[in-house]
Amino acid sequence: MGDPVGAARHVLQTLKNRDGTWMLVEPFANDKIEDNLNPLGRLFYSISSVVCVPASLNENGPALGAQAGEANIAETVKSAGFSRFRRATQTPFNLVFEARP
Repeated sequence: MGDPVGAARHVLQTLKNRDGTWMLVEPFANDKIEDNLNPLGRLFYSISSVVCVPASLNENGPALGAQAGEANIAETVKSAGFSRFRRATQTPFNLVFEARP
């Protein structure tokens, strides 16, 4: 995604008057690279290197990739203006976050 903060701002504008909830599903990634060096993490990094990062860089984006980690995602969402962010649940493959105005 070239402009994740801009996308989050757009979502926030659609939810603001409705007290809605934005659910985000992301590939499971820890905040530290060394904590992602397992078979699944290596697969996600491979895909990210070929698809996610180049697509973001093509749009002058931050190139967070598929292994952004919870802290980077929380920072992105909060910088867009969301006041509440939490991990709602997780699976071995995905993290599910909840963001609210």
